[in-house]
Amino acid sequence: MRGKVRYLLLGMAMLLIGIFFWKVLFPSEEKRVIKSFELLSQYVEKVAEEDILSTANRIKNIGQLFADPCEFKIEGDLSYSFVGSYSQEEIKGYALRGRAYFSELSVRFDDYKIEFPEKHLAQVRLTGRLTGRSTGGEKVDEGRELLCLLNKVEGNWLFSRLEVVEALKR
Repeated sequence: MRGKVRYLLLGMAMLLIGIFFWKVLFPSEEKRVIKSFELLSQYVEKVAEEDILSTANRIKNIGQLFADPCEFKIEGDLSYSFVGSYSQEEIKGYALRGRAYFSELSVRFDDYKIEFPEKHLAQVRLTGRLTGRSTGGEKVDEGRELLCLLNKVEGNWLFSRLEVVEALKR
């Protein structure tokens, strides 16, 4: 009887370990979509005194997260209106110029609401918060509600549309 209990406990432990490794090695599509946002946040981040090689690597990686072309609809005042369809090269150029305005920069994404209207299409509504300090010393802290479309291309979820739905009030 004790042998059966021991084998049962050993079997349950192996099952739990198997489930853990399955979750780690084969994440759900939702987790893979969120990973694209986490990578974007990581690559956009800028720390004080960032070296040129780190900047170049981050810009290259930012471009790889976007479909070619990608649509943007970011409207606000005239100083940062960004509407249209852009290639990966154009996105990298805008990212480089945008990051140059900041001495420190971070972007955080929260409150993901993910839907899959088609097999290789994810629609994500979420909040984004941009914080940092401009090169002129001005502190920046802005929040936006975003609507994003991502297409699954060769196993990777790429941004194909990014739209600001509304500015969030503090």
